[in-house]
Amino acid sequence: MDYHPPYLLIDRLGERAGLALAALAILAIGLADYLTGYALRLSPFYLAPIAVAAWVGGTRSGLAMAIAASLLWVLSFRAQHFYGNQGFYIWEALSMLAGFIVDVWLVVRLRRALLQADERFLRVLEEMQSAVYVADEQRDSFLYANPQMQRLDARIEQLTPHTFEQQFVDETASAGNTGRQAVTGFVSRNLQSSRTGRWYLLQEGPIPWGNEAGVKLKVLTDITEQKNSQRIRDMQRELVHQSSRRTTLAEIASTLAHEINQPLMVIATYTDACQRLLAAPQPDHGEIIGVLRKCHTQAVRAASIIERLREFIRQRRRDPAPWPARTLIEEALAISRPLLEEGQIRITQAVSDEALIVVADRILMVQALTNLIRNAVDAMQSSPPESRLLTISAVAEEGRIVISVADRGPGLPTLPADEIFAPFYTTKEQGLGLGLAISRSVAESHEGSLWATANPQGGAIFHLAIPQGSNAT
Repeated sequence: MDYHPPYLLIDRLGERAGLALAALAILAIGLADYLTGYALRLSPFYLAPIAVAAWVGGTRSGLAMAIAASLLWVLSFRAQHFYGNQGFYIWEALSMLAGFIVDVWLVVRLRRALLQADERFLRVLEEMQSAVYVADEQRDSFLYANPQMQRLDARIEQLTPHTFEQQFVDETASAGNTGRQAVTGFVSRNLQSSRTGRWYLLQEGPIPWGNEAGVKLKVLTDITEQKNSQRIRDMQRELVHQSSRRTTLAEIASTLAHEINQPLMVIATYTDACQRLLAAPQPDHGEIIGVLRKCHTQAVRAASIIERLREFIRQRRRDPAPWPARTLIEEALAISRPLLEEGQIRITQAVSDEALIVVADRILMVQALTNLIRNAVDAMQSSPPESRLLTISAVAEEGRIVISVADRGPGLPTLPADEIFAPFYTTKEQGLGLGLAISRSVAESHEGSLWATANPQGGAIFHLAIPQGSNAT
């Protein structure tokens, strides 16, 4: 479909008719000027027909009309001019001719600039990979369609914009959204071809087109590949979501096994002690009751861990409250007492202030400290019994309480600092690699942090920092 730029009224006359009209206008102006005795000085009106000639015929035609108008003025006005000096008469003639030439130059430059703008506009439209067309919606006709538009639908010469657009289904309309229409400016819609099933992005908006009203520029861009990619991404996102849920369940199962293992081991140790006490010739019932009470405490703790995990899965919420740091440390040591005794570990506890308060979930915080204590015990298994020392301290630093657990084991591995906190990283043959990962997760869930440093006396120190709370509970 050929491109026809929006014509002016003068363009509709054509070159011959335009030149003829210009010539007749020049003769009419000259005759009127002569008949009125040049009293009205109608010579400025020559500019209009000269401009018409330059517009429809170019530079030569415009100059020819300018010279013709000047000669007509000179010949008809020569005998009747009012100048006493002939030089003034010649100067006016030359000035008028110069003005006519400037008029021709300006009109020709304007015409060339408009044609170049049309050519650039056409070249852009012709080279676009999108289908572009200009539609007169009042007359329901195509004013322009680029080659991509013709490749999109070979019947374009026989179609109107309305019949062409009927083959597309509006995605927003099918979804019940009738908005997205603007009075001015361009709007975008997603369309699907009912013939080919391909998806297109339609961008349309009003543009000036001569004196025509209701003219719109419409651009159809094939977005089928983007739609397919989006659908694949959605499928992958759903698969990732499902995999994440399965991974979360697996991590929860591993966490449950890891967390429950500690109280179960303590219960097993105490039940063994009960059996030995009961097998004695004269059982000490008071001591047996004390051991059973400790077993009961560990069983309640295991139940609390399970309940906390259930709440974590169901609500993902913590239960923070102000707690003395010493209370949390002593509870973690009490839980780990059988491991410490079995490993022949000496304990040094240093809390700088009795009133150090942390805002934390007690069960989660005690569990994190228990994990750090157990790691310290495991790290010192290969050390001589006399050098097995566990030091726990708590100090206040910049609005936080830092609880440090130091051991005298072999020290930190030569790895990046954060790698030892990665899930499933472990140096133990029977370890799951979850203890440090869980402890860091607990710290971060409390807006705290967990990191490790080398112990100057040999071994490693793990620092657990938690926001400091108020003494008022």
